[in-house]
Amino acid sequence: MPSSLSSPLVEEKVLPPREKQSPLAWVRRNLFDSWLSTLLTLVSALVLAWAISLFWNWAFTQARWEVIPANLKIFASGTYPSSQLWRVWAVLGIVLATLGVAGGAWGGVLLHYLILLGAAMGLAAFLPLGTQSQGWLAVCSGVTFAAIALSRGRESWRLASIWVWALILPLCLELLLGNLGPNWPAVRAEQLSGLLLTLILAAAAMIIGFPIGVLLALGRANRALPVIRIFCTLVIELVRGVPLTTILFAAWLLVPFFLGGISVNLIIRAEVAFILFTAVYVAEDVRGGLQSIPLGQLEAARALGLNPFQVTALVILPQALRAAVPALVNEFLTLFKDTSLVFIVGLIDLLQAGRVVFTNPNWLGTQREVLFFIGLIYFICCFAMAYAAQQVEKALGLGKR
Repeated sequence: MPSSLSSPLVEEKVLPPREKQSPLAWVRRNLFDSWLSTLLTLVSALVLAWAISLFWNWAFTQARWEVIPANLKIFASGTYPSSQLWRVWAVLGIVLATLGVAGGAWGGVLLHYLILLGAAMGLAAFLPLGTQSQGWLAVCSGVTFAAIALSRGRESWRLASIWVWALILPLCLELLLGNLGPNWPAVRAEQLSGLLLTLILAAAAMIIGFPIGVLLALGRANRALPVIRIFCTLVIELVRGVPLTTILFAAWLLVPFFLGGISVNLIIRAEVAFILFTAVYVAEDVRGGLQSIPLGQLEAARALGLNPFQVTALVILPQALRAAVPALVNEFLTLFKDTSLVFIVGLIDLLQAGRVVFTNPNWLGTQREVLFFIGLIYFICCFAMAYAAQQVEKALGLGKR
């Protein structure tokens, strides 16, 4: 009976019993079950021990780790004026408060991340980072937990926590760059640098590029409007066939041209390139999801009397996005790392901030320490995104149903 087979109790009965084995049995079975497996295990262990001993010797006897705390400001915000750093902290507080409201209302992995982040910032407030930084860290931690507590369990706030970003993003941009008064002059966009620039570029490209990519995918899959289909196909194939560095240069040169000669700062030009590049790859990921939907579902939806918009919004697109989650996550991870290419248009991202540090005469010879620290930051960010995606896939039941 199909209805009974889908019940969890029956699925539990159908699945084969799980084999329980001790750790020693697992090691014998997976690492030493044959002479070839034993040889590969021993060689791998020797190579791993050699690599760890080299790293251990360098990390604890040769490395000059003092270069990291001495240049934290450059890594975090690059050339942003020190007298205006309060703006960065204020924007961080606003973003954390907004995320805290979303985390409290939606729960799940976002809530877990925010609790972890708030606790980490609270603990960092006790480190000797300077009175001003410690105070701001404590404020940001308190704001995060206050927003979570305020919105916890309020399901009616869920949609509002998404739409509020339309107001928050322009406010944050104005707070970072705007002329707020005689003592708070405007900051040049090129001074946004370091990790701050990396996060801004990646976040804006993901948020804006995703819906554009979905529209391009729907346009390419549209058989009723051939002009739209041809236009979307041309845009996707043209951008996808060009290296990202070329698109960055093109945006650098052509964005002011298309705006009638209006001056546009470098960050906006680079952001346009990243949004366009992200959108076309998202479109291809979503197109793969669209093609995985059986034609019978489309016919069934039409038989129920749904119009084309309802069929797309309620039946086809949710399933296509669900199927495209792994590919979309991979695309966002690649985008986060590709932001390091903005150096070719003169911007200073996290990687270039590291170059600024180890080319300083006071810190010559610290390339390995700086690059290890930057790599660690990239790894933490990418691992957090990948883990969140795994939780989403688990919640959606990808690969199981």
